[in-house]
Amino acid sequence: MPLDEMITRIVAAKREQWANAPAALTNPERTRPAPAGRFSAALRRADIAVIAEVKPRSPLKGELWPVEKAVDLAQIYTANGASGISVLANNPFFGGSPELVAEVTGVVPTPVLYKEFVVDAREIELAYAVGADGVLIVVRTVDDRELRELIAAAQSVGIDPLVETFDETEIKRAVDAGATVIGINNRDLNTFTVDTDRARRLRELIPATAVAVAESGMKERSDIERVAADGFDAALIGETLLRSEDPGAKLQTLIGVPSQRP
Repeated sequence: MPLDEMITRIVAAKREQWANAPAALTNPERTRPAPAGRFSAALRRADIAVIAEVKPRSPLKGELWPVEKAVDLAQIYTANGASGISVLANNPFFGGSPELVAEVTGVVPTPVLYKEFVVDAREIELAYAVGADGVLIVVRTVDDRELRELIAAAQSVGIDPLVETFDETEIKRAVDAGATVIGINNRDLNTFTVDTDRARRLRELIPATAVAVAESGMKERSDIERVAADGFDAALIGETLLRSEDPGAKLQTLIGVPSQRP
């Protein structure tokens, strides 16, 4: 099944979920205090920041990391230099949950990204309530009105929307909607293949005032150095770390920290 078709199925399930959900949360209680813009600020502090991902499974790749050890993994990432931690909040397809995000935000000081296919502003409130510092919004899953509303909703509660794009048109939509953190995914949605030059080609379309994030296909330190040279502020790394025998050591290698292990 093409990835684009799978995304369509996931988004349809999300829309059905929220169509049957209760009314918006009332004054959601934050699980931890955090200043507005904490996630984006963390991505600007390094020459090239790494957002390390906690993803129990993938509908394409199967099991990736035991969910019962997900919090341990987040702590490993924090101890080894991650600037941000992406935690899957989707259960049916990725094995995560909002509760898992809350568990991670409860134990690590590192800014956390609530990673979901967000299509309803009520989920922005949920991301805020479980302590997230950022929330993923995928441009192709929403129309222009929804995109503007979701970005504004996230910004209104002080969490940063990471707006994910795949092509020139989507970057323009993100910019026009007011996105200030924009990701470019290198993955082809029909073939599953990764074109690591995609982000480089499209980087100039992201305003210099926005935080630029490269996503997918980065496996070695040389890949991180390349996206840094292309003007990106951060790289989101998932499967490379999740399939590593030692995610902490691999993360250190990616961010350019010499390993202290014998």
